[in-house]
Amino acid sequence: MIVMENLTEVIEEYNKDLDMIPDMYQTVGAGKARNLSGLLYENFITNICKIFNLDARKDDYKISEMINGFQVTNLQVDKHIYKNNVLKKLVESKTYLDVCYLKRAVDDMIDLYFSPEVNDKVEYAIFTGQKCLAENSMNFHMEKFKRRTGKTLKIFVFNKNKKRNAKKGIYMKEYKDDFSIDMEVVKEFVKWLNK
Repeated sequence: MIVMENLTEVIEEYNKDLDMIPDMYQTVGAGKARNLSGLLYENFITNICKIFNLDARKDDYKISEMINGFQVTNLQVDKHIYKNNVLKKLVESKTYLDVCYLKRAVDDMIDLYFSPEVNDKVEYAIFTGQKCLAENSMNFHMEKFKRRTGKTLKIFVFNKNKKRNAKKGIYMKEYKDDFSIDMEVVKEFVKWLNK
């Protein structure tokens, strides 16, 4: 059984890091604040995985399939999640999911699907704070992934405010609540990780 109370420390760490972003933006600049906002979601995934004895690896490069004698050796998404040293899940993490990020993530995941180093049972997801793309575009790319792989791409939109508003950035203290956690989505994500 999945005990959500175990997530208290993970949620507290997320909120602490979220609080740091506006100050960082003001003191050291937008670049470092943007970096922390990306890490905010990656760290959340890693910390959830630790609770459930899952190993979330970064820079876990895979080789591609061979195409006409050509092959690359650097396929990856943000988190490759293992259980007992067996790859189970591939998760791309984004603060904001726009159509360019989605298209790139889908292409990367299709390449990973065809990698000889990725088993057929692996499941795929995108974990994002907010969306900033049309439903039609999102559905198109999800269906493209399904047509090429036969698998469903899960998209978890993690923040309470699901739609990005460029005038209400994560680095603006007054809009902090827009980036608070939707616990129902966290529960779905935890359930998906553990199945």
